[in-house]
Amino acid sequence: MIRSVFQPDSSLKEQIITDNTKLAEYTVELRKKYSLNNKVLFIQSLQFLFESINIDVIKNRGYYAYPPTGLQCLAKALSGRGIEIEVLDLNCQFLKRVINDETFNYLNWLDILDEYLKKNRPSIIGVTSISVYSDVFSPSFPLTSILRYLHDRDEHIVIAGGPIATNEYENYLEKDLCHFVVTGEGENKINLLFDFLFGCDNMHTTTPGIYFKYNGKIEETHGERDVVTLKGNLIETYKLVPIEDYSNVGCLNPFSRMAGQDRRFTGIQLNRGCRANCKFCDVTKFMGKGLRQYPVQDLLDEIWYLVEKRGIRHFEILDDDFLGTPSFKEGAVKLLKEMCRIKKQYGITWSAGNGLIAASLTEELLCLMRDSGCIGFRIGIESGNAEMQKKMKKPASLPLLRKTGELLQKFPEIFVAGNYIIGFFGMETFGQMLDTFKFSYEMNLDGANFTVFQFTSKSTVKETPDNRRIATEFVPSKDSSKGEIIGSEGVVSGPDIFNMAKDAVPSPEQIKQIWFTFNLVANYINNKNLKPGGNPEKLKSWLEAVQLVYPANPYMPLFAALSCVLIGEHEKAEQQLRRTKKNLEGSQYWIGRFAEFDLMSIVNNFPGNPEQVYRIGIDRIPEQLRRRYSKWAD
Repeated sequence: MIRSVFQPDSSLKEQIITDNTKLAEYTVELRKKYSLNNKVLFIQSLQFLFESINIDVIKNRGYYAYPPTGLQCLAKALSGRGIEIEVLDLNCQFLKRVINDETFNYLNWLDILDEYLKKNRPSIIGVTSISVYSDVFSPSFPLTSILRYLHDRDEHIVIAGGPIATNEYENYLEKDLCHFVVTGEGENKINLLFDFLFGCDNMHTTTPGIYFKYNGKIEETHGERDVVTLKGNLIETYKLVPIEDYSNVGCLNPFSRMAGQDRRFTGIQLNRGCRANCKFCDVTKFMGKGLRQYPVQDLLDEIWYLVEKRGIRHFEILDDDFLGTPSFKEGAVKLLKEMCRIKKQYGITWSAGNGLIAASLTEELLCLMRDSGCIGFRIGIESGNAEMQKKMKKPASLPLLRKTGELLQKFPEIFVAGNYIIGFFGMETFGQMLDTFKFSYEMNLDGANFTVFQFTSKSTVKETPDNRRIATEFVPSKDSSKGEIIGSEGVVSGPDIFNMAKDAVPSPEQIKQIWFTFNLVANYINNKNLKPGGNPEKLKSWLEAVQLVYPANPYMPLFAALSCVLIGEHEKAEQQLRRTKKNLEGSQYWIGRFAEFDLMSIVNNFPGNPEQVYRIGIDRIPEQLRRRYSKWAD
């Protein structure tokens, strides 16, 4: 527990109270209703949706298990107040129960919280979520389920925060699911709110962004917009988090699985915010404009502590703009140079799944990244269509991205994928999507991370027509526990999507089928690491990592088998081929998919040496299939 020693030293400032009279009156009422003690509980919600839950994947440790870094920042901000803070990561505890307790009924997952509250009596509970944005008022949406449960108990002052609560503050407050919503960055706001809740004499600067419902009306605090000053580190708050458990129950992304499932991991942050202001992204709306950087030595102290005292060996960069503008470059270089030393001593690895901005990548930085243990990262490309790039306000041009793609070929040790989005704002034409698909070939990276556009805030909702506002997974195959994307009447699938009219605006269901074909052709059939001069070992590592999340998928082990042939691991190739055949057995869905792309010709005539593998490449596929691809190949 964190114990702090806050001592009020003066009377309440009249101006602060005057500016926030309604907040003062409301908190007085809450103090009368709820008996405040010095115990505070912060809860991190589940990081998945129940509609597509797959117990086998959980037991494979394939579900996300991000540590509660945001809540740790709040705990750090509240130090010095004489309160006892605990963090309950329901996501980690849920995964742990499913993996280790055969009697656990996952539908009763809120029992975990109930058990905690029977033993502990916090008077204030804060709840946050980093799960996918979906129908937040569906019966099973995790964050809303927790808030409903706490509302029914009615024994605590409840504060909601994080991206979803920020977007939904009006709905959550109108439905009386919490007492407060802290929007955007929380460190300064939570301190101001606690000043009022505990009736402190020494008040923090007032700031907007704390919402509450008073006398039937939603109110907001007043003051100047706050900017959180970044200093210090999270070492003390790691006493609240059993970080050693996280790699035993889940992962961060494919990169952490590629590093090794048994390697302990966590996230770190150097920069907060982003220099860009892309229309599809809410980072600047949540964090504010521009970049701020932690003192590099503070972060290095945290890394050394985590490596030497907690056994962490893999780090995920949580930054949205890790390399930053030129004025921030010195900090990144200093960090990477010291991480080179840590790598030599402890063999650490790191990755950046959020994506790096291509304009900042230089040969000097890439050398440092490689030497400091970087195993992979993504770069934000989003679209290969110049018109869409302009519409979304991307801070990179297609010519600059092409140059970056050429530079990255010098670093085959690092797995680099491009981030691409299709279906922007529900108005993107198929021709524009096809430009993105073709551009992914020009970039010639290790992977093309195609996702489907989803509205994630009020700003993206405004851009999206009513009939296109369907909030689901960014990766359509995750909408189903089996990883299947079932077709529907009037929706084109397979290679036939390349015959669609370029000026057509595909429906949400059609976009899912486009995603399937783009993903299969770009990342598997025509993967550069299955061609002469490629790096099949790197492809094999990636495919082994993604198979943990899609155990029923038959094409992943098929192409993993091909990579095994290229590196001479024939026994593993046979194992992967057997897995392919097993996953095909009895599955009309996958048998149909294999027929669409003529993949059975590979299964039935599986190559026994590298030369035969290379002949399967897109340049020498059967004539019938090549004709079906002609629309995009030209």
